[in-house]
Formats: sequence, C-alpha cells, structure tokens
Amino acid sequence: MKASRFLLTLLCLFCCATGFVCAQSTIRGKLNNKEGKPVEFATVAVFLSADSSLVQAGLSDVDGVFEFKNIKVGSYYLTASSIGYQNFRSKSIKTGAGISSIGVCVMETAANDLQEVTITGQKSLVEMKQDRIVFNVENNIFSEGNTALELLEKAPGVTVDQDGNIALKGKEGVKVMLNGRLSYLSQSELATLLKATPSGTISKIEVITNPSSKYDAAGNSGMLNIVMKENKDSGLNGNISLNAARGRAGRYGAGISLNFRKDKWNLFSTYNHSQRTEIEFREDMRRFRNEGVVNRYSDQRTEATINPLSHNFKIGADYQISSRDIIGIMVDGNVGSSDNDLLTSNKLVDFATGNTIIDAQTKSVDGSKWNSLSYNLNYTHKFNDQGRELSADVNYSTNSFDANQRMETRYFDAFGENSRPLSGRNGIIPSYTDVYVGKVDYVHPLNGKSKLETGWKGSFVQVDNNLKYDTLSGNAWVKDAGTTNHFIYKEQIQAGYLNYSNEWGKLSVMAGLRLEYTQTEGHQVTTDSLVKRSYLKLFPSLFTTYQLSDDNSFQLSYSRRIGRPDYNDLNPFRIYRDPYQYHGGNPFLLPQLSHSFEISHNFKGVIITSLEYNHTADAINWLMQQVDSLNLTVSTRENLKSRSYLGASVSANLNPAPWWTINSFLNIFRSHFIGGDKIAVRGVDNAQVSFYGNLSNSFKILKDLSAEYSLNYTSPTVYGVYSNRSVFVMSAGLQKKLFAGKGNLKLTVNDLLAGRQRRNSARFDNLDFSGRVRFDSRAANLSFTYGFGKKISPARKRQSGSEDIENRVKREL
Repeated sequence: MKASRFLLTLLCLFCCATGFVCAQSTIRGKLNNKEGKPVEFATVAVFLSADSSLVQAGLSDVDGVFEFKNIKVGSYYLTASSIGYQNFRSKSIKTGAGISSIGVCVMETAANDLQEVTITGQKSLVEMKQDRIVFNVENNIFSEGNTALELLEKAPGVTVDQDGNIALKGKEGVKVMLNGRLSYLSQSELATLLKATPSGTISKIEVITNPSSKYDAAGNSGMLNIVMKENKDSGLNGNISLNAARGRAGRYGAGISLNFRKDKWNLFSTYNHSQRTEIEFREDMRRFRNEGVVNRYSDQRTEATINPLSHNFKIGADYQISSRDIIGIMVDGNVGSSDNDLLTSNKLVDFATGNTIIDAQTKSVDGSKWNSLSYNLNYTHKFNDQGRELSADVNYSTNSFDANQRMETRYFDAFGENSRPLSGRNGIIPSYTDVYVGKVDYVHPLNGKSKLETGWKGSFVQVDNNLKYDTLSGNAWVKDAGTTNHFIYKEQIQAGYLNYSNEWGKLSVMAGLRLEYTQTEGHQVTTDSLVKRSYLKLFPSLFTTYQLSDDNSFQLSYSRRIGRPDYNDLNPFRIYRDPYQYHGGNPFLLPQLSHSFEISHNFKGVIITSLEYNHTADAINWLMQQVDSLNLTVSTRENLKSRSYLGASVSANLNPAPWWTINSFLNIFRSHFIGGDKIAVRGVDNAQVSFYGNLSNSFKILKDLSAEYSLNYTSPTVYGVYSNRSVFVMSAGLQKKLFAGKGNLKLTVNDLLAGRQRRNSARFDNLDFSGRVRFDSRAANLSFTYGFGKKISPARKRQSGSEDIENRVKREL
C-alpha cells in the first residue's frame, strides 16, 4: 500500500513538473565595430541575470551575426569578446515567446591587446542529446565524498546496488565505458572498481541506450560512459579534495590533481586515496522440497565488516610535435587492499517439528590485495581543419590479485552443545592478467554534411588463476583436491568497423557495420580439460533522425550486440561463504546475442520520450541449485533460452523558476525470461511489468548556497529465476561556494530512510529461496574541494585502448 501511495505521488509530482515547460525564445543580434564592419568569430555568451550562470555560448559568423535558440522566457544579459576589442556586456534582455532581436552591438577597439577572458558558468545537471542523456556529475552536490558506485545510481534510468547489479531502464547486461572505451566488467568486478573510485574523480556519466557500430559490440542493454575529470587549464593549476563520512562506521578520502601546460608540453598527474569501512547484514532463507513438500529449511544470517583501502593515480604527458601532430604517454594505476570479516550463522531446521538439526557458526577472514598498472602510448594526426583525422594507440596492462580466505566453523545441536568436530578451510586465491591492445581510428569528412569513419582494434588477454584450498583434518591441514583448481584463460578479439553518416534536409542517417572475430581457450589445468571457441559475428546499426521542426525531432534506431561471459564466470573455481554455500563459474557458457529497437521523440531538448524493444538469445543469468545429500547450495551462471524487454520512458529537464531545476525520469517496462529445454534451466518462465522513477530537484537558495534532494523508486522486478521487491531511496544535500567560487563545502546525507535494500526470492527446482541484504548506504558526508590556477585553454582528450579489457579482471572485496 505504501509503495502504491508513493508511486501515485511520484507520478503526480512528475505531471505537475511537466506542466512548467515554458515558452522558448531565440536571442538574435549582430556585432559591429565603430566603423560599421562586422566583428567575425567573436566569443558570445548568454547569462541568466538572476545568478550569472552560463546559459549558452558560441561564435559570431563572418557577418558578425549570432543566434541562440531554445532560450527560456526570462531575464538575461549578453557578453562578447574578441582580440583587439574591449569586452562588451549588454543591458538586461527580457525575452518573450519567439525571436528577441537586440539589434547591432558596437564593440570598442582596445587601446592595448585584449587580455585573456574566461567565461564561467554551470552546465545543466542533466543534458538531453539525440543519442544519449548526459548526467553532469560535477554539478551534483553528491559529487564528492561518495564512491562512483553510489554516484552511478543517480544517473537517469540507472539502478545499481552494492553487489554491482546494474540495470539501464530495467534491462540487465549493461556495459560500462571509461572515457569512451568499453569495459567488460562482470557485476561483482564493476562493484569492486567503482567502490575503489572516488566520486570526485568523475566529470559526467553518459547514458547510451542504443550505441552505434563505432563502439565495441559488447553490451546487450546499452552502455554507460563514465568520463573522468581532466584538467583543461594552462600554466600550473589543479585542485585538492577532502571528505569524511559516517555510516555504520567511519570513512574518509583525499585527492589532488596537478596540471602544467606551457608551449608544446602538457604534464598532468592525479592521486586519490580512500578508506571505507562498511557493515552489511545479509539474511537468507532456503526451504528444501522433497517431492514438492518442504521438509527442512536453512536460516542463514551474516554480518560482514568490509574495510577497503585504495590508491588511484595517473601520470602522463602530451607533446605537440606540430600544429597537426600530438603524441602522448600515460601511466595509471589502482592499488588497494581489503580486510573483510564475516560472521555467519546457518541453522538447519526440521520443518515439521521446528527443531534445530544443526547450527553452523562460521567465522571467515578474507584478506586481499590488488595491483593494476596500465601503460599507454597514443598519437593523433589532423590532416586538415575540416575534421579529417587519424588516431592510434597501443596499451599494455598488468593486473595481479592475491586473496587469502580462512574459515572456521563450529557445529552446535538444538541444546547449544558441540555436535561435530571443528572444520576449517584455507584458500589461496591468486589471479594474474596481462592485456595487450592496439587500435586505429580514421575520420574522413566527404562534404559538409556527410562523413565516413572506420577503424580497427585488436586485443589479446591471458588470465591465470591458481586456486588452492586446504581443509582441516583433525589437527592437520590437508590439500582439498576436490576444490583446488588451476585455470588459464586466453582470449583474442579482432574487430573492424565502418560508419557512414549524411544529411538530406530534415533527414539524417547514420549506418554502420562492425565485424568481430573472437577466439577463446579455457584450460582447466588440474583436470586437463580444454574448452575452445571461435566465432565471427556481424553487428549492424542504423540511426535515422527526422527534424520535424525546430522544437520536434524523431529518431528510429536499431543495433545488434553481444554479451561475452566474463573471465571469471567461465572459471570453475569456488568461493565459499560457509560450508553449505558457494558460488563458482561455468566454462561452458555461450555468448548472448541481442537485437535492440528504439523510437524516440525529442521536444526542444527538454522532454524525450521513447519506446524500446530488446530480445536477447542465450541470456546469461545466475541460478541456485541444491545438493540434498550435503545440504549444499550452489550458485552459478547458466544460459537461458531468451530474455525479452518492452518499455516506454520519458525524461524531462525543467526550470519552473530561475532558482529551481527539476530533472525527472519515468520508465514502465515488461521483462520476460524463458529457460528453454536444457535440464539446468527447464521450467524457467518469469515475467513482470515494472516501474522505475527518478526525481531530482536543485534549488538556488543564495548566490553561493544551493540545495538538492533526489528520490528513486523501483517497483518489483524480475531477473532470471529471481523476483525482486521494491526499492525506495531518498537523499539530500547542501553546497556552499567559498573563496570566490574556487572552493566548495558540501554536506550530504545518502539514503535518508535506509531504503536501499535488496530483497529477492526464487522458487526453482527443489529449492525455495528468499533473501535480504541491508547495505551500509545511509551515511552523512562532509567534503571540501579547492581549485587553483587560471582557466584558459582546453586540454587534449586522451584515450587508452585497453580499459575495456583490463577492467574485466576479478577483484572480490
């Protein structure tokens, strides 16, 4: 009932918000000098009078004319600057519906050379673009003091929990890009990476529901592009950050970035450190059925104290060989450790009598260390000023992950007396990965409206996991031959793409084709078992946009995509939670293939509505199975026959008042999972109509004081054999600008009502399961950032071809 009330309230809020869409205006004018000649290519910008925030910026044309469209009705002023002229500022401009012409603006000749001019302003928190929604993290009050994982769930249409389960518009199988380069992260790998990445290092998050053939074909449900901050200023400049937080335990972090740009050189470096202690509670109930009748159940409860400590750093240099050639080198790394303590109680109870059969009390101490280093060399050549460009880079990365697990289990009967000898398990879980990547991209404009893009990418990966387990036999430790496993995985991918785009009046088309050849080899050394696969796949894409008017455009898109199993989903090693539950990989997983269609409407870049359909064959999902004779529950990945998705969504970016911004996203969708004829998944048929809503409000209280609160609600959903209950998260924060805008002091509280919990259930084979995880998500955070240095010239955007692969390395926390 509460969920229904909240859903109705959220819908009402959204409907009210969309009613604030105001009439739009166009500001038009012309720049002349005192002699009446046009001032060409001057920098022109429009600012909101209320708070001097930047609305739009651009250049005057060869006739000195400038024009800014889609300006909301209100009060503005305009500035213009050009070398040899004094800075110009207009009087207040009151806009109305239609065109607001300010006539001719006369710029005075400067007595001396014009000094450097900086235009400062703030982008909208959410920007609507034709092929993506951009979440400008730097403008979010929650951008400091959190992890990237906590920040990610605030992006429109994105849901994520601390187990790393990510969905985009209700679809699982999302892939992540870092600075435009794809990552093949599994759910747990992504969680580990984002937990070790401070939110303050992120500039923006781009939500791409249907990528083109230019991107890697991985990602059945779309992509998220996480764009890291990059210093764009000349001279010596940078920033520092400090934060402290308190959830169930304390957390802190600090970071610094430095950039030096002079003449042909640009040197840059960043370092971030974070320490977080999180305390999580997990409750699992497993009911075991014999011929359809429940005869016993397991009541398992775990308290986990997680202590990750991470160091992230980057250092590099760019050298401008000539006006058209630039070369760069970069080294970045992620070094960390985590000491985790888990206390688990697992009671096996007779269902008929309610008597405890056995109570297993397990203490698990997991210590892990990881070291990831990446070395990149990149080069760019510009053939001309019309956009013809060639870029290339090579990358090598080495990753090591060492973990030790020690478990001790004591067994008690219904009277609290020891009923079995002490059991123990020691695990040494190392993982070593080497990644080699090379890529070349070429852009060739054919005329003013058409363009050809092509490129090649090759990668080679080798992963070596040598898992060793010992068990306690009496007072001696002996090798456990049944679980010890040495697994070596090799993967090679060769890919090429061709994209063509053109415009014919109001119609624009982009068509592409990507070809990928994949070779994999999984060698289980312990049993001398070898699984080889090779396949060649074509991935077409088509995007058609029709600009009906200045305010309305329609787009139809299609793409075919692939989801390859993650390295460790193929590795049959075991990770134990206690003697009665573990999860492991499946070396026989097949890649999943999907077809995705979307039609969307864009109204003034303010409201975007879309209708999507996605069908995935051989969908990869988690399953749980029960070994009755051992009371053992095993979790592993399996291929289902299919997953289908049908959804409708609407995004809105509104300004009801100069001091108030609303960003909202609504999505209604139906997911349907079918198991097929394989014995392991036979009988799976799970479907659900679900709803997701996100509402964010930003308020300008004073010139240097702002506030923000956000609401996220997800109704019950399904994922494979699992049914998930609803989730509601509310967060709020304040931000105070200090030191003439160079400093920021922020106070935030995440998940005020502690609603970020995962509650799910499943009934499959002879097992009934229900679980609950209470994450350590409610936390108060205080952060401070300070930037120094001038803001003049833009920096080069660097690329690294291997980030898509190296982040598939498993790091369990």
